[in-house]
Amino acid sequence: MTLYDVLGVSQDASETEIRKQYQELAKIYHPDKSSVEGANEKFVKVKEAFQVLGDAEKRREYDDQLKREKLYQEFPMSEELFLEDLERDREEGVYMHTCRCGGQYILAAQDARNSTEKEVVVACNNCTLSILVLLNCDENT
Repeated sequence: MTLYDVLGVSQDASETEIRKQYQELAKIYHPDKSSVEGANEKFVKVKEAFQVLGDAEKRREYDDQLKREKLYQEFPMSEELFLEDLERDREEGVYMHTCRCGGQYILAAQDARNSTEKEVVVACNNCTLSILVLLNCDENT
């Protein structure tokens, strides 16, 4: 269950929607005002969810964490590497890393440079494994 589920909002909910939903749930589950069984525990969860989702920076970090968890569920990851951990072949314009199967993970330098994401999944050209490459936007050139 995600923090979005706790508050009952979608992941693309606005700050206003999140705050409004938190206020509604707080009215229902606040221990001083509720006779609902388990209200105290529910209120604690709602409050914790709002403390993360109600803060823009914490929400960004939480969304990144959710995204990473989803990637790990979708792709069998063998490693998590920084871009600078990969070998760079300037002549070919690619970054490379050898897979444990003997195959290669190949990332086009242009793809790394043009990515709007903080990370990219690169599949092995020989097996089903993937690596997660963490991009440092300042060093993608």
